[in-house]
Amino acid sequence: MALTDRALPARRMFGAQTSVRRWRGIGPAPVGIAAALICTLPVLALIPMAFAGGGAHISHLLDTQLADYALNSAALVCIAIAGTWLLGVPTAWITTRYEFPGRRLFLIALPLPLAMPSYIAAYAWLSMTAAAGPVHDALGGFFPTVSGIAGAGFVFSICLYPYVFLLARQAFESHGVNSFEAARTLGASPMRAFWKISLPLARPSIMAGMALVVMETLADYGTVDFLGTPTFTVGILRAWISFGDPDAAARLALILLILTLIVFGGERVLRRGRSVSEIGGRSKPQRRVRLSARTALLAAICCAVPVLLGLAAPVAHLIMLALETQPVRSPLDALQGTMLVASLSALIAVTIGLGAAYAARTGGWFAQASVRAAHAGYAVPGAVAALGVIAMLAAVQSLFDGFSGWTAPLITGGGLAALLFAYQARFAAAAIGPCESALARITPTMDQAARSLGASRWSVIRRIHVPMAFSGIATAALLVFIEVMKELPATMILRPLDFETLAVSAHHYASDERLAQTALPSLMLVLLGLPVMMLVSWLVTRRQAESAS
Repeated sequence: MALTDRALPARRMFGAQTSVRRWRGIGPAPVGIAAALICTLPVLALIPMAFAGGGAHISHLLDTQLADYALNSAALVCIAIAGTWLLGVPTAWITTRYEFPGRRLFLIALPLPLAMPSYIAAYAWLSMTAAAGPVHDALGGFFPTVSGIAGAGFVFSICLYPYVFLLARQAFESHGVNSFEAARTLGASPMRAFWKISLPLARPSIMAGMALVVMETLADYGTVDFLGTPTFTVGILRAWISFGDPDAAARLALILLILTLIVFGGERVLRRGRSVSEIGGRSKPQRRVRLSARTALLAAICCAVPVLLGLAAPVAHLIMLALETQPVRSPLDALQGTMLVASLSALIAVTIGLGAAYAARTGGWFAQASVRAAHAGYAVPGAVAALGVIAMLAAVQSLFDGFSGWTAPLITGGGLAALLFAYQARFAAAAIGPCESALARITPTMDQAARSLGASRWSVIRRIHVPMAFSGIATAALLVFIEVMKELPATMILRPLDFETLAVSAHHYASDERLAQTALPSLMLVLLGLPVMMLVSWLVTRRQAESAS
């Protein structure tokens, strides 16, 4: 017996994951399949609904508004790509390459506009730039009113540029230093070395950030609806709520889904074909160039402008409106609803993400392929996920009626459970990535050592995996929390009649053109997201420091 126990680790050295797959209980493949089904079932259920009998209003939509939806979406995507590149890439390069007063503060502040929902920024900027607004009065009408396609593109640029900033900065930090300095020693100017060396090396990461910007732009509802720029998401909710035509809504949702999947898949294919690395192993530590007083001031201004536009100015205006306006009703119910769905969604998503990451770590190719399919759920817009859940529940209800002979709507509608399911279909993929990355840092030999000492599967997970991967798990939970907190279209479609969130409350006031009443729930939403975003930034920075050490 002792000889067998001593030989067991040696056998595992030749098949590191074989023993893990033989543990008793639920294997990794079913867990991966379950995660994939949660993220893909609503989409699969949407397809029959989209091709069901022609709706009464679908021909009208196709003849009059489909072209407008497509053109507006394309224009917004182009503006958002240009704006986020101009705000994200230069600031990432400045904070990575140069040393100047305030640099550490900007490293914390530049990602924070992600806590500002774009529709909240749209409310604030329209109020500031309209007639009698503070920006309009101060600049004498020089600053145009934020509305229409240009206004929506401006709002997306100032709110979504952190995606590009974070990924570009990570790429600049990881590689490009040796090649950049080699180009400088060969006589290239700093600008030429940046364009010819550092920027091409960071291009895959920048493209990944751009893909996130495009998907968020296509999925948005509150901003484009409020600023008068109808896109596919606006068409989906109009067909569902105004026309009462689920078939038309499903078909528009399917078109939007195809567009986002093309962006998601195209980015992956292009990034795979453009992967780059530096010769010589690990890059040497970054040596930042200290700027003179004048250039340091210019660098600080360049970094301050995105934070001012995307966070400081809207928050200041919302505070001013909230202090001047007596609320019609208390926003505490909406705050409680927001905290409830965001907390529950974060807990469920982390459970799914940890299980899926564990399946990818210990399972075979089928489990890993299922987890890869679950990653595509992040490309599903909120309105599409909500309609998919409705279609799925309707199919289940139909089967239930067929077997039981009842016609009572016991399942269709689903209430809070349906809303939570839609959140998981949309955001569970956001939890899988951080959990998978955290588990990847734990060597399989630690699992083998624990198993050779008699530890059970759940004991290994509880005593080794969870403590060592806690930073990644917490990051996943916080990311899902802040995404659910900001989600608007899925909440509007699926929420129970007596259920309110801060996002829905703010949108209702804005839709009624009561911008002053919008200020308090909007401000509460932003102030709730800011500490969460700060904690995410701190956790990510700590993980990067641990990886480098």
